[in-house]
Amino acid sequence: MFKTPSISGETIQKLLHLLRPYLQDEGERKAFLFRALGFETVERLNLVWKQPTNTFIPELLKELVNFGEIVSGQPALCALLKVIREDVGVDVQSEIDKLIFQIKQELNTLEPNHLWQDVQTFKGHSELIRSVAISPDGQILASGSIDQTIKLWNLATGKLLDTLEGHSSAVLSVAFHPDGKTLAGGSNLAVGDGNLKLWDVKTGTLQRVLDQGLINFRVSCVTFSPDGQTLATGNIDATIKLWKLSSGKLYRTLKGHGWDVASVAFSRDGRLLVSGGFDGAIKIWNWRTGELLHTLNRPSPSNIIGSLVSWFDSSVGAIYSVAISPDGQMIASAGSDQLIILWNSGTGKLVRTLTEHSGSVFAVAFSPKGKFLASGGKDNTVRIWNYQTGELLQTLEHFGLVHCLAFSPDGETLASGSEDTTIKVWRINNS
Repeated sequence: MFKTPSISGETIQKLLHLLRPYLQDEGERKAFLFRALGFETVERLNLVWKQPTNTFIPELLKELVNFGEIVSGQPALCALLKVIREDVGVDVQSEIDKLIFQIKQELNTLEPNHLWQDVQTFKGHSELIRSVAISPDGQILASGSIDQTIKLWNLATGKLLDTLEGHSSAVLSVAFHPDGKTLAGGSNLAVGDGNLKLWDVKTGTLQRVLDQGLINFRVSCVTFSPDGQTLATGNIDATIKLWKLSSGKLYRTLKGHGWDVASVAFSRDGRLLVSGGFDGAIKIWNWRTGELLHTLNRPSPSNIIGSLVSWFDSSVGAIYSVAISPDGQMIASAGSDQLIILWNSGTGKLVRTLTEHSGSVFAVAFSPKGKFLASGGKDNTVRIWNYQTGELLQTLEHFGLVHCLAFSPDGETLASGSEDTTIKVWRINNS
């Protein structure tokens, strides 16, 4: 057995035991290495094509540990493990996940300050997770999935508390009422049974269907006003609908977007409502009066043809997510152009652009406390930022694109939902 000062003997033994079956065959070994390392440098080529010896596998591991280049934002050994992970079963994937985290700790590639640690992985959905939300008391996590279900989890233990089955299409958005007793769920096109539903969190029973009709078009996003009296929805028909919860009736429709309204967010003080849509526009509303205060990023097209053109316009791109900072001063937007843009909510002026993601950014969320902004994207990462300075603090990883994020009310926990069908729970280490 070889020794290296960077990785413990226990981790080495686990690596050798795990990897021998996949690296023993020369052809398979080279294929895995090529997929993991590529051929951008001579050093990488040498690692891929080096001829095997009797001690090749331990020697290869040693070389990967000592390899100076960062591959896809991580140590080379972790890049190899991630590639092998794609071709193995669930049990082995779990072991690989643990090893990747252990290796990064031992190689000191995890940031020491404000370290967000992967503390739990929730498994139970069968398809992509589209939305996650954490209850106001921080005890329950709700998740909505393409598999048409909403699941309720104990955030501390990971125990599945309930599965809410009643949506007849993909669940696209979930949100807790400020009192924590009611959960709203919005889903895709539904025929006959409605797709905007309110659930009793304690019993798991359906309380009310708000938009029941013969055909109900896609509800892309849902959120409650801070006072708990109004539910706002963003819809594929380019509208934002405001529902009075005391009566269950629609009382105002905000029009101005040109296409699907993918994200809506209230300011904490309840003054503003911000919306982002596939037309590339971000809009700031006085929702109580229906007045449009600002349009950011681009004007909305005036008709459906213009909206379709804008959807495919890569020079601006669709907006998938918007969020408002706790003090209400900053708006974050993210979308298909790979950028996260921070705006001044009062003036509508661009403040800062964050550019580290390598694909579309599907979710942004401000921590309720502190200076953190989290983002999740197509590059399978969750990134943690200091939004006041623009500094990237940490990069966290899934094994599929990250579609949704939610902070706990105390700001100590972050949940992320992914295409890999899992929800990861990250907790900050303030020590």
